[in-house]
Amino acid sequence: MSKLKSKTTALLAAAAVSGVAITGLSGFAAAPAQAAAPAQATAPASPRSFNGNINGNINLDAMALVNAITAAVNDQADRSGAVLAALDVGYYNRGNPDRLTVAVVNKNQPISVTGSIAHAQGITIKGGNYVIYWFDGPGRVTNHGDGGYLNWGVLGNIYRTGNVIHVNGG
Repeated sequence: MSKLKSKTTALLAAAAVSGVAITGLSGFAAAPAQAAAPAQATAPASPRSFNGNINGNINLDAMALVNAITAAVNDQADRSGAVLAALDVGYYNRGNPDRLTVAVVNKNQPISVTGSIAHAQGITIKGGNYVIYWFDGPGRVTNHGDGGYLNWGVLGNIYRTGNVIHVNGG
């Protein structure tokens, strides 16, 4: 198991054992200007969950995921490592039981995100402004600038062609 994955697992296990309640906010952060908005926006069923989309029902506890990601990224020494931690938690956390593909994108870079986006949430990672996307269907993340985990990353059912990461589904 990678050092990143074991730290994340330990952090999440500690939260579960201690009985920490994770509560969410009632609204969603706006996606960056570079990212394309989903064709059809759906309001959450409750503050802690998003159920339903044009492709059928999904289970995604977005606020619990964002809280877990925030805790994991603050444990990293560098921003690239923090982006990797965000990807790891966003994909493997129990708040994403359907294992929806997750992308973490630096808002200050020329990166476009299109496709079937179940949820987008703004987050600060080590002083940088990012957006985390969960895909419930096909999509694409295109980096028109600098690469590297400092600026972007995608984890899930994907394949990469140069500076384009293709999402094959949820």
